[in-house]
Amino acid sequence: MESPSSRPTLRDEQQALTRRRLVDAAESVFARSGFHGASVEEIAREAGATTGALYSNFAGKEDLFLALFEERIATDLGDYSQIVEAGTTLQEQARGAGDHWMEILRERPNYFPLLIEFWSYAIREPRLRERLGGRFAALRSGSARVASDAAESWGFSASPEAGERLGLFINALGNGLALEKLVDPDAVPDELFGELLALIFQAFEALMRENPAAAEPGVTASPREAATSEQEPEDG
Repeated sequence: MESPSSRPTLRDEQQALTRRRLVDAAESVFARSGFHGASVEEIAREAGATTGALYSNFAGKEDLFLALFEERIATDLGDYSQIVEAGTTLQEQARGAGDHWMEILRERPNYFPLLIEFWSYAIREPRLRERLGGRFAALRSGSARVASDAAESWGFSASPEAGERLGLFINALGNGLALEKLVDPDAVPDELFGELLALIFQAFEALMRENPAAAEPGVTASPREAATSEQEPEDG
């Protein structure tokens, strides 16, 4: 049973609400003005708060951006998980995930340019680069987990190392296509990313069915797949 001392106080609830308003305001201001063009005063005003309230919740607009990015990662990964669960084939799951990324770029046109703006600033600041790197690592791990869950549902399993590499590859491919689409939208069809992921997973599925040990490093057939293979009669 929850003790009275562990329950949120009115002050805690008010602080959480203020923090929520500040993050939402930051998203609007960053989208409108860009990271460098935004100011803490503008964000506080948008949130209906004081700059003092902002600084009591965040160290500054860098901290606000990282908090916003972290929330976006969690939300988007949750969406990808739902897409994977709804897919009826491995290729359908891959195509659905790729299509969702293109949908994000279409419906949130300021999202990726803003991320690139912050990235180009952060990589020149060692302390900030490390913090942003932590968020990128979380995104890679989340992408690897979603891809691994899809593979597991069809009888394959990957080692943590192989899963991380897969997550890195998926994110790099998606980010590269997004860069191309920013410059020339018509050059990158919306369905391209999903089609590429579907082809990659189709090849992976075929490889694993023919030779489970061939997908090194660290990729093996799951116990369910191995048991099925052992039960198959030999030719002749």
